[in-house]
Amino acid sequence: MKLSAIVRATVIAASASLVLGACTVGPGATQSGTSSQGASDVTIGLTYIPNVQFAPVYVADSQGLYNDAGITPTVRHHGSDEGLFTALLAGQEDVVIASGDEAAVAASQGMDLVSIGQYYATYPGSVIVPASSSITSLADLAGKNIGIPGEYGSSYYATLAAIKAGGLQTSDVTISSIGYTQQAALAAGQVDAVVGFTNNDAVQMRLAGIDIREIPLDGASTPLVAASIITTREWAQAHPDAARAVVSATTEAMNAIAADPQVAIDATAKWDTTLSDETSLAAANAVLAATVPLWLGDDAHADGMQDFATWSSMVSFLTSIGVLEGDVDPTVIVTNEYASTADAASPQS
Repeated sequence: MKLSAIVRATVIAASASLVLGACTVGPGATQSGTSSQGASDVTIGLTYIPNVQFAPVYVADSQGLYNDAGITPTVRHHGSDEGLFTALLAGQEDVVIASGDEAAVAASQGMDLVSIGQYYATYPGSVIVPASSSITSLADLAGKNIGIPGEYGSSYYATLAAIKAGGLQTSDVTISSIGYTQQAALAAGQVDAVVGFTNNDAVQMRLAGIDIREIPLDGASTPLVAASIITTREWAQAHPDAARAVVSATTEAMNAIAADPQVAIDATAKWDTTLSDETSLAAANAVLAATVPLWLGDDAHADGMQDFATWSSMVSFLTSIGVLEGDVDPTVIVTNEYASTADAASPQS
């Protein structure tokens, strides 16, 4: 959906590079797959650091849910030097977990991208401040110094959305590019607030013993789309059954994890060898507890269905802040045609 990490221990898909080759492994890339005779081969790309936030993919792979849906999966964690959508557009990868906002920006650059399924039903962006801070609302950010990794990607877009939601202009605040040092910068008082993700940055800070408070971005009004299941329109149209299988099996795994979170830990441990350490395992369980509600949304059930109105609002917002490099038709970059319970193929239906 890309999630910044404190010491990079936890990362989400949505906001980092996600490309892997289907047949050749790039530097640092890892892959694993189950097999099923007669099934269609599908390469699913994830960011380069294995993490429990990708557990639905791990579970669907390890429990054979992708096979049952009719596809043979190859789960790939790309090399750290690969671009976000490079392998996807090169046809070396079929699907990636990436944030909707970054997909929209890439589409504005002419990339043939479409979101075929919802990964996060709830937007995880959050303004994080010390518990003792006088900042209690987004409007209180006026005159304050906000730390973010840099003026790019999901954290930056979330920052601009928070400023707008607080009735402010960018000129009313100071935005500081501090790299992935949110935890240290906030603890040292170098910034007044940071923008991060409630299921990652906030979790890591609390685990580190930092007394913080969150001011979440209102998911109902925030004009951004988090982690989504992204592919190219060309691939989806050529492989509709495989696209449906990816969405249905991934969301089935989300519901299975909600029923028994331990299956997520077990599946993730095959990828993340640090989970043999008790401290890392405790952190993974904390991240998982904060992530499950994001997969399920308000109705406590994942189905992959996407909200067209939010995608349209996001395109309008990203246009208004000047990050889109060309016109983007929201009806082209999102579809529910491949969601298991879809009754609409496109925003016009």
